[in-house]
Amino acid sequence: MAGAVIVAAAALALRILHLYFTERMNPLASSLQLDAATYDRWARALAAGGDPGPTTLMQAPLYPWLLAALYRIFGPVPAAARALQALLGTATVALVMYAARRFFSPAAAIVAGALAALYAPFVFFEGLILPATIIVFLNALAIALFAGDRRTGAARTLAGGIALGAAIAANPPNVLLLPFVLLHLGLAPGGDGSGGPESGSANAYGRTTHAAPRRIGLLPCALLALAGVAIVLAPVAIRNYLRAGEFIPLTTGGGVNFYIGNNPGANGYYAAPTYEGRPLGLTPEEQWRRMTDIAQGETGHVLGESEVSRFWLGAGLRWARAHPLQWAALSWQKFIFFWNRYERANVENFYFHRRFPGVLRLPLLGFGLVAPLALLGAFLARGRSHRLWLLYGGAIVYLATAVVFYVTARYRLPSLPFLLPLAAAAVVELIGVARRRRFAELALLGAALAVLAFLSNVTVARDTPQGISANLVRVGDAHRARRDTARAGAAYLEALALDPESVRAKERLLRVTPRGTE
Repeated sequence: MAGAVIVAAAALALRILHLYFTERMNPLASSLQLDAATYDRWARALAAGGDPGPTTLMQAPLYPWLLAALYRIFGPVPAAARALQALLGTATVALVMYAARRFFSPAAAIVAGALAALYAPFVFFEGLILPATIIVFLNALAIALFAGDRRTGAARTLAGGIALGAAIAANPPNVLLLPFVLLHLGLAPGGDGSGGPESGSANAYGRTTHAAPRRIGLLPCALLALAGVAIVLAPVAIRNYLRAGEFIPLTTGGGVNFYIGNNPGANGYYAAPTYEGRPLGLTPEEQWRRMTDIAQGETGHVLGESEVSRFWLGAGLRWARAHPLQWAALSWQKFIFFWNRYERANVENFYFHRRFPGVLRLPLLGFGLVAPLALLGAFLARGRSHRLWLLYGGAIVYLATAVVFYVTARYRLPSLPFLLPLAAAAVVELIGVARRRRFAELALLGAALAVLAFLSNVTVARDTPQGISANLVRVGDAHRARRDTARAGAAYLEALALDPESVRAKERLLRVTPRGTE
């Protein structure tokens, strides 16, 4: 217990420091771009009672709804969202510890908590106006509620369903977790509601349990979980029908994102899409307008929101069928990218933000450490796999989603609550093997871990000078908005040094020179 409290306290302290440095020393904190700017505008419109814009059916609504609630209370201040996300990040650490304890052991719980507390991408995304942190938290909450050897009562099962429903409302691909939740409920020991420890008996950790909640059968348990999901998703479907006049259970972004990840210019990561040589825009609003116009132009009539999505799903499928070898190679590339340490940006660049003062400069942990440990942990825990399908399922769902669509850092991040307990189990097992002096086995496991670590840390991509230059222009713009022309000019000059052809950097530099307009 004391160890868990120390880990949670350290996680909170680290996040408070990150919040402080982000607000005080990161010029990009006030420079919301692309998706972040869309969510901010959406939330501001909702808070003011206005029209949230054209992407409200394409993108998941839970995060902007939460932002809108915060903006109503505190005003349109992104710092309030960052503060809440820091608290949610700390709660995620506690939930990961709880889940690891239920699935494995108290020792694994402390290790999993330490990995989560020090996981740099967690800290990074908690400082951004993006939904990644709330998705991570909801995933961790659902795992914690469903974790364990047996179902422990109707209330907890229903709560788990509600948490999963919220996770789906925040990230629609999470709907694929449902079969694994039901599989977990069915295969967990005591899954038929009979047998197992009763009140006052010893549990898996040698402690005595008291007044255990009454267990329920598999079918009622599954129905309760599904009811919890429906409680959350029904209002989303009703809101979509009222807005679009058609049944849209989640969002209309599936077809659009499938085409973005499966087209002649796709590279496995997010890339600004084109269609037959025509750019489809950069911002979500611009992409939806252009993609709607093209879809209606190709079909010759007005299309509903879901019909636009189906058009782009069909366009992606047609390309995949016409180029099966290229599509197979692209899918394999996405598989490799998913397991690689590189944190691919599509809104904010993790590596660029590390140049600003703050905790991200510390030697925190990354995916290149967690991924090989988690893969080794999944192998070492194979003897109890019937208890771990919730964790295996989460990893499978997020890997499959990446292969079907594309890989980015913030879309991969919600897989971590499923991977961290497995990584912790590997660490505990390695320590146990060493203590038992089973050196031959330790050498084999160490070699396997080294191979996995090598494969996960091979350089498959890096930031380009043009990409870094574009971020430096953003830094210059942020300084110029504060009338700090000296720092703005320095940023533009650095941007031009990296990309001498940058039109934006040249144009901005003219504005801050003595002969410029400012």
